Amino acid sequence: MMNGFRRLLVAGGAIAAAIAGEPVPVSVRTAPGRFEIAAVDASVAHALATSAEEAWRVLAGPLALPVSFPSPVFVRVDAADSVGDPAPFRVVVEPGGVVSVRIPRVAVGQPTAQRAVVQGLLLRLAVAQRGVNERLSAPLWLEHACVGWWRTRAAGAQLDALKQESAQLPVPTLAALLTWRRGGAEPRELTAGAVWLLTFLQMESGRAREWPDLLQRLLGGEEPLAALSAAYPGRFGDAGEREMWWATGCQHAQRVRTLPAHDSAESRAQLGTLARFVFAGPSEEADRVVPLREVLARKGEAIVAAELTLRSAAVERLIPALHPFYRNAGLALAEAFRATTKDEVRRAALGAAWEQDWRDASELEAATAAALDKLEARARPGP
Repeated sequence: MMNGFRRLLVAGGAIAAAIAGEPVPVSVRTAPGRFEIAAVDASVAHALATSAEEAWRVLAGPLALPVSFPSPVFVRVDAADSVGDPAPFRVVVEPGGVVSVRIPRVAVGQPTAQRAVVQGLLLRLAVAQRGVNERLSAPLWLEHACVGWWRTRAAGAQLDALKQESAQLPVPTLAALLTWRRGGAEPRELTAGAVWLLTFLQMESGRAREWPDLLQRLLGGEEPLAALSAAYPGRFGDAGEREMWWATGCQHAQRVRTLPAHDSAESRAQLGTLARFVFAGPSEEADRVVPLREVLARKGEAIVAAELTLRSAAVERLIPALHPFYRNAGLALAEAFRATTKDEVRRAALGAAWEQDWRDASELEAATAAALDKLEARARPGP
């Protein structure tokens, strides 16, 4: 079953705090075992949760993310005037394996917040794969690569812009990218090159699962150049051949005509997540799925309105990349999210249109898969 957004408003002492005039903290969770966002401002928490869930969806393929982790990545948004740390954000792996991220309020919606989310996700994946140890690593190049992958897959125009920009930039050496350390300069040729390196390494990976092997080695803290040689055997003999392999592959990756389009299964998963609302009931165990028609009826509530606005923007970005089977369903969902009508009949019609288009797309996907299976079975030689 596809997981959707979940949200939980902190209760108990919140009422007393509100009476005393203190800020009331809000905790918002995405799908279980992914992210939990804590912030004083509810709109900030919901916006960051939506962004984090988008990051998970986009990076699930390249990072081979599980459906969920045993514990989520905990993200705390501090008030802007309470942060005295010179670092733009902090990510900590605690002894028990909990990964926590702290970012200032002013960073939400900025590239800094995207990097914080990605770094937290990488370290949580490292903990899941290797357990807690002092060698765990989130390589700087991979952090920038995942942020760039996220941006270019969430908005197709960003991929075109990256291609045009990269054509004017020198191709960084593979050694420079893999051994790039924090604390120094972050030139644009490295941040752009990191995205192409992630693309190239996935293109070079086959049935031997070279890229997943390298990813696990890097997150485990292995020396990067040695890890590359071990994960991609036979690709090069020495440093010169290694750089030629990369330079040729980078140029090819930049010139391949690609569209950030999703297949039918991925389109179904992403659209289904955006259409699924799970709200907290009287207790944490009483969460329930709320039908779209009921959500639309409650659009006058501030938190519901804010969530629909964020999801509307997400659907609009997703529509150009949807598989043709799911394009009409995406358009119907976007229209339902945008609607401002108070007419109950109209709301019901919008909900019904979405449900029908969703059923049509699912049936078309299933019928196509069955037809292809039959065709493949006929083409397969008999015993």
